[in-house]
Amino acid sequence: MELPPSPSVTVERSSARWLAAVLALAVAALCAVGAFIVWVDPFQQYHLASRYPPRFYFLHHRYINPGLARNQAYDTIVSGSSIMENTRNDFVALACGGSAVNLSMPAMSASEQRLMIETAFANRPLKRVIAVLDFNEFAGSVDERQDVAGPLPRYLYDHDPFNDLPYLLSWDVLVKAWRIVRGDTTERFTSDPNAAWFWGNVVKFGRDKVLRGLDLEHLNARYQQPQRTLSGMRASFEHNLLPILRRHPETEFDLVWPPYSILVWVDFAQRDQLDVTFAFKRYVFKVTRALSNVRIVDLQPDASVTHDLDRYDDIYHFDPAVNELIIEATCRGTWNVDDASVNEFERQLREQIALVSTPSGLKALTGQRRPP
Repeated sequence: MELPPSPSVTVERSSARWLAAVLALAVAALCAVGAFIVWVDPFQQYHLASRYPPRFYFLHHRYINPGLARNQAYDTIVSGSSIMENTRNDFVALACGGSAVNLSMPAMSASEQRLMIETAFANRPLKRVIAVLDFNEFAGSVDERQDVAGPLPRYLYDHDPFNDLPYLLSWDVLVKAWRIVRGDTTERFTSDPNAAWFWGNVVKFGRDKVLRGLDLEHLNARYQQPQRTLSGMRASFEHNLLPILRRHPETEFDLVWPPYSILVWVDFAQRDQLDVTFAFKRYVFKVTRALSNVRIVDLQPDASVTHDLDRYDDIYHFDPAVNELIIEATCRGTWNVDDASVNEFERQLREQIALVSTPSGLKALTGQRRPP
C-alpha cells in the first residue's frame, strides 16, 4: 500500500507549481509587452509608422535614426549635427536627384557620424552622402562623445535582434507606445517624416536673439566649446571618416564646411583656435584630393550669409533657408574646394575675421559697441 506524501512534500510541490505559474505569467507578460512595442514600434525600429502617425521626439534622434536608416527608402543621406536638422528630405531629392533621408543628430561626434553612415551602408547601397562637418566633432579622443547628447543605444544600430531587449522591455518605450495608442500628446514631437527633426518653425531668428546675453569679449563663456589640437583632429578624421571614404568608391561623398556666423571665427581667434582650424581644413583637402568620389564644399567664406546675423538663432545655428543654400551649393558644385580655391577661401575668411575683430568692425556687424 502506497503511503500518502508527507505534508512537507505537499508544500514543496505546491510551492513549485506556484513558482512555475508565477514565472509563466511573468514571461507571458514580458512577451506581451514586447509584442505590443513591436506592434506600435514608437521608434520605428522594425517598420515605418503606419498604424499611427509617426512621432519624432525631440532629443531622441539617436534612438529613431537607426530605424529610419533601416526602413525608409533613400539613396542619399544627410549627416550632420543640429545645424542640419532643418533640412527637408524632399528638398535634398529635388536639388540632388534620387530620394533622401536626413539622419542628423544634435551634438554629434565624429565617431557617431561614422556609426550613422555605416548603419545606412549596412542597409542599402548609397548614391550620395552629404556629410556636414563640425570642427568640434573632432575634439577629444577618436571615440569621443559629448555628454550633453545623452546615451547612444548601440544595440539599435546592428542587425542582431537578440540584443533588442532594452528597447522591447523598456518602461519608457512602453509608456510612449501606450500614449501613441491613446492619442496622448503630452510629450513634444513632430510628425512629418519629410522633416523629422525640423525646428526652424518654432524658433525666432535674428540679430537680437544671437546677441542676447552674449559677451563679445569672451564668446565661449556661453558655449564652453573644447580646445582642439591638430594631431587630435587628424587622428579622429583618420579613424572615423577616412576609412569610409576609401571603402565606398562607388558612392559620392560631399564633405561640407557649414557657414557658421562670423562670430564663431571671432571666438576661434579669442581662443587661439584659428590656425589649428585652418590647418585641419587644409589637411582634409590634402588627404582626400586623390579620392575621385570625394568633394569638399566650403561655404564659410560666404560673407553674404555669415555676416547677416538675422539668419541665425545663435552664433552656430542658421535658419532653414541657409540649409537649402547648403544643399543647393553642394549638389550644384558651387563653393567647391580645389587646388586654387583652398588658399583663396582661407585668405578671404582670414581677411573677414581680421576686419570684424576690430572695434569698428564688430560694431558694424552687431550694432553694438564693445564693452569698455
